[in-house]
Amino acid sequence: MLPEPRSVATNGVRLAVFEAKPERRTKDVCVVLCHGFPELAASWRRQLRPLADAGFHVLAPDMRGYGRSSGPADRRAYSIAETTADVAGLIADAGYEKAVVVGHDFGGMVSWMMPHLQPDAVAGVITLNTPFGHSRENPVERYAQLYGPRNYVAHFQTRECEQKLDEDPERAFRFFLRRDTGSGTNLSRTGRHDPDSMAYIHRLWDDESTWPGEVLLDPAELRYYADAYARTGFGGGLSWYHSILRNWEVQTALFPDGDVPKVDVPALLIAARHDPICHPMLTDDLLRYFAEFERRMIDTGHWTQLEDPEGTNALLLDWLTRHF
Repeated sequence: MLPEPRSVATNGVRLAVFEAKPERRTKDVCVVLCHGFPELAASWRRQLRPLADAGFHVLAPDMRGYGRSSGPADRRAYSIAETTADVAGLIADAGYEKAVVVGHDFGGMVSWMMPHLQPDAVAGVITLNTPFGHSRENPVERYAQLYGPRNYVAHFQTRECEQKLDEDPERAFRFFLRRDTGSGTNLSRTGRHDPDSMAYIHRLWDDESTWPGEVLLDPAELRYYADAYARTGFGGGLSWYHSILRNWEVQTALFPDGDVPKVDVPALLIAARHDPICHPMLTDDLLRYFAEFERRMIDTGHWTQLEDPEGTNALLLDWLTRHF
């Protein structure tokens, strides 16, 4: 699946970092690929070599608490302040002053916040799917108001959910990592960003024969993910959800008047046309956050770089080679 990782000590954790390098260094920036939940650095495996062949030194870590990386027992220690500091440490360890930080899903929160929390370490931002996640209101309470108490953000913070996922990691990945074949996926049957879609995790308990769509991974890939989570459990990844209130506290301190200042690093959003969880409509306001911003649409569901690696690579390389 991937080359052997390098272990990097950064910000109190050790991260397993999978790398691809060009034949010779020609760029002043590296590229860091940040995955989301419930994934691993392996979700970027089809991006590593193409980006390196374009001249970029590429780093894909198992993020804090995932896979072969370590993670604190304190579940509030997975906040955006800590995870962006992790990435800044990786950049320095690789011998660069700055990086283009690329994120998907929860990793997208890391990429969006790098210019605010680690401005000296970031030259550009690319985010797949994820809207900019700042709210003036308590986000956990707001989710409950908008989507009801069964919303996945709330359920991911329960012991019941963690135990269910840990029972059978391979089943969990067959549940999550699916492609739409015409009737939606477990992440959404309606195709809309609505309470039904946002309560999707409760379908994990349903008979598997009722799950729409098809599994994205081949048997060897599925086993790779399942084996990794069988070793660690889902607790590290779910700790990122337990830290949502801490994220809000960090952002509230950073933006005390509620206004997010515009930053001057260039940014790209790759929006997935068929992702009801991170719906493209939620990204309509992103121009207000960046002086130089582009949005490109790709015809995938939530698992963008897994569903269409070639299309994702084309968009990444076009933007990266124009800017760096």
